[in-house]
Amino acid sequence: MNFSGIVLNGGSSSRMGIPKGEMEFLGRPLIERSIDALLEAGASEVIIVGGKPFVANTKDVRSVEDVYPGEGPLGGLITGLLNARMDQAVVLSNDLMSIDCSTIRRILDFSQRADLAIPMASGVPQVLTALWKVSCVKVLESAFKSGSRSVKSILTDLDVVEILELDDAKFVNANTQSDIIEYIATLERTIE
Repeated sequence: MNFSGIVLNGGSSSRMGIPKGEMEFLGRPLIERSIDALLEAGASEVIIVGGKPFVANTKDVRSVEDVYPGEGPLGGLITGLLNARMDQAVVLSNDLMSIDCSTIRRILDFSQRADLAIPMASGVPQVLTALWKVSCVKVLESAFKSGSRSVKSILTDLDVVEILELDDAKFVNANTQSDIIEYIATLERTIE
């Protein structure tokens, strides 16, 4: 299945103190977790929206400037979908610590069912770890132009399927330094 991958790399990272995507995580920049998972799942391209331009070792990864910098993830999502070359895109944030290709492939299983396939983690829709039809950009742009900055606010305007059977741990993100420390400590306990 052909799909674009989009990694949202904007935001002020005020709780973290430094850009999340650039954070050192298990010996590499944290953003590489999302990029690698998308490429391993078969993304035809990976578009990194916003933040410092990311230099990749593959031609399938490119950075684009956020059309709406400082306007939150809705603006970044619009930018990513406008730049996508495929009809569908898996969107990820830059701070997912456990995302993997098998989770993305499971999300892709829902590609023909709706405009938007959203994993649910602990009952919360993971709109920034979801499969979007690129044609949804029109609804998103309309909401943005009318003043909305919330991705969740447009869900009632789309055909949405919720994915319930995924592991909640795959959607854990790093908001603070202590989130990363706690995650690594949990990994070390698991290995022992």
